[in-house]
Amino acid sequence: VRTSAYPDRPVDLGVRRGEILGLAGLVGSGRTELARVLFGIEKSLGGALQLDGKDLVLGSAADAVANGIFLVPEDRKLTGILLDLSIAQNISLPNLPAHARRSLVSARAEAVTAEKQKRNLGIKAPSVATRTGTLSGGNQQKVVLAKWLAMSPKVMILDEPTRGIDIGAKAEIYGLMRALADAGVAVLMISSDMEEVIGVSDRIAVMHEGQISGILDKEQFSQENVLLLAVGKQPK
Repeated sequence: VRTSAYPDRPVDLGVRRGEILGLAGLVGSGRTELARVLFGIEKSLGGALQLDGKDLVLGSAADAVANGIFLVPEDRKLTGILLDLSIAQNISLPNLPAHARRSLVSARAEAVTAEKQKRNLGIKAPSVATRTGTLSGGNQQKVVLAKWLAMSPKVMILDEPTRGIDIGAKAEIYGLMRALADAGVAVLMISSDMEEVIGVSDRIAVMHEGQISGILDKEQFSQENVLLLAVGKQPK
């Protein structure tokens, strides 16, 4: 695909089912723009997308969601959740038809789905009726994840998934990502935290000026190799 940040530089990248692929790179390397293209928010300026070996055309985020491709955005408070809505309302929002009875959204159906996700993800809140804006950063991030997990993802894209949350919540998010991969989901994790990328990923792809400069397997993982690729050099 080609992104708006680097329209003349194609991005060639594949994410396997059942893996966590870390995507590293310096600020401005084009990682977030790639995530937006993969989620249908930005139009690809060339190239092709494939899912399960079939060509895919994404004209909008709704197209991505319909194909099981979901994004946990970098700024959860701006684009990931609606802070004034309850936990249950946020979780049901992407899939309102599944929670409707005779064309009206059922609060009971919303609550049933949300209670299940609250238990599964360990969302710490008095109830699913709790306003999302009152939660800690880690629990807000779990709500963002919960709304997609309720829809059986095929591909999960996470942009800086643990930014601004405490150490305990980070460990829980890592566990959820690993559980997704173990369930056969293709997980793409964009992160500027070097320790996180090396510690969580099964493979690491590194971007430099809009292109993938290299992909590292586990035995090649090191901060030095990631940094070399991030500045356009090859690892030793």
